[in-house]
Amino acid sequence: MLIMDSLVVVLFLCIGFVHFNDGQIMHKIQDKIKKVASQNLGMDVGRYDHEEMMLFPNVGFQRKEGDWRLNLHGWRFQTSKKNKFLGKSSSAMAQRIARLVASSEQVVYYNDTFQRDRLKPFMVQDETNEKIHIMIGSKHNYTTKTDNEGQFRTSFIIPNADVQQMKKTLKNDQVITYKAIGDNADIWEGKIHLLERNGLSIISDIDDTIKISEVLDKIRLVANTFIHGFRVVEGMPEVYRGWKNKHNCSFHYLSAMPDQLYTITKDFVDEQNFPDGTFHMRHFRWASTSIYNFVHSVDTKMHKINHLRYFVFNTLRSLVLVGDSGERDPEIYGNVARMYPKRVRRIFIRAVKDEKDDDDRFLKAFKDVPREKWLIFRDPVRDLPKDLDIIPTAPPPKFKTPAKKPKSSPK
Repeated sequence: MLIMDSLVVVLFLCIGFVHFNDGQIMHKIQDKIKKVASQNLGMDVGRYDHEEMMLFPNVGFQRKEGDWRLNLHGWRFQTSKKNKFLGKSSSAMAQRIARLVASSEQVVYYNDTFQRDRLKPFMVQDETNEKIHIMIGSKHNYTTKTDNEGQFRTSFIIPNADVQQMKKTLKNDQVITYKAIGDNADIWEGKIHLLERNGLSIISDIDDTIKISEVLDKIRLVANTFIHGFRVVEGMPEVYRGWKNKHNCSFHYLSAMPDQLYTITKDFVDEQNFPDGTFHMRHFRWASTSIYNFVHSVDTKMHKINHLRYFVFNTLRSLVLVGDSGERDPEIYGNVARMYPKRVRRIFIRAVKDEKDDDDRFLKAFKDVPREKWLIFRDPVRDLPKDLDIIPTAPPPKFKTPAKKPKSSPK
């Protein structure tokens, strides 16, 4: 516990210094100076800015009317040389403290250096209340604004004819692109994955489902998130690719981890040859005291439930839900399956603690969910089905044999 608390203090003191030193008041002053310099002095202030944008792959739902609702999600932030310096210093500092306070059993998890590319996204300044211009195809131009965390979430209704034309232009039946333009005329490209009304969608957790994170252990979670190279759950890429090839299903990665880690998570998904898909992660907020508390919070549970309902409400697609026993996936998926039984085709849960299939937790989480719909797996290749259209016969229920009462000895 001591090592975890010390690391969190070090990391977030460094991040907090950047956050508060470049606070909202200073941000407004900087914007005012930029505006005056640009309009009155003719200066090119864009080259002094280090603003960037992260666009998260999102979904476009075909509505029953035939047109499309395209959903966009992005994050606008500003980096600086100072933040790069703090990234180096905080990495070295956290590493030294980890070795000082770690036990001999724990220090193995901190043998590598904290990776700066994973810390840097937490050490930037959110660009709040900034106009973002959106260009979808050649006909549709919109403007949106970032919120107090530099994020924008918006959707637009686009005629089916225009979407079909974009698909032809891009020579892609499932993905179209759009452009997001910042106030420095910097252009960023995002992806929208198109979902027709009917079909099959795989909604998959990431941590401890396809990537080893060990979310139940505070020390190992930090080490696996910020220090060690990402490790794949062996067999999951092959299973997912098999489902993609057989069913042409869409994939949606629904995670409790911070969206500040999206870029390296997407790189991991690509490097391991998982099917391309949309990403739905949470933005790390300063009220969270640690990654562990963030991942296991009530907000994370609601994040997953709300996104699952969003898929249910906006399509008629069948859903296959894949998760693990390290978080609340069994309870969340079981709840959704009871609420929308016709929409959830299968549920697969990876047993991270090697729990038994008839573990009391699973029986409670999947109460009233047909037994043939849910499966607890350990080895993906061995345990998971290759054909999702085949619904297996429910295994016979397991009853615990009551203990026999000892016979009373004759008097």
